[in-house]
Amino acid sequence: MESVRCALPALSELRRLAALSYPLEGCGILLGGLAHDGADALVVDAIPGRNLVQDRAHDRYELDPRDILAAEHLARQRHIDVVGFWHTHPDHPAEPSRFDTERAWADYVYVICSTTREGVADTRFWRLRFGGEFEQLAVLEPD
Repeated sequence: MESVRCALPALSELRRLAALSYPLEGCGILLGGLAHDGADALVVDAIPGRNLVQDRAHDRYELDPRDILAAEHLARQRHIDVVGFWHTHPDHPAEPSRFDTERAWADYVYVICSTTREGVADTRFWRLRFGGEFEQLAVLEPD
């Protein structure tokens, strides 16, 4: 099983942003790079994005492409990369849906947070493999 390392500040920010989006689907971008300690990716920051879906924002998201471009610019300034994306599943499991799978890009890290009225119930890391199957990533303890 592949793995990812997520810095504690990034994980805290991710969960904070996810909880704030409830009861709608929130989304955003993950910044980081390749890990050099056995993990396949390192997430150092989670930033918010705008969900362009208005009519079904409770169960659909489309990340604004302008936010992806802005994140790419920020990452270059910080000498890191866009390594993936995050979104929430309000009142549903933190597992990729068919909708998620059809729109995902291979090899990026995807984080799905299951959110409830009480906050974030579950956070899982995934990667879409070539061929269309998501694989859950093991999350290594942050440094």
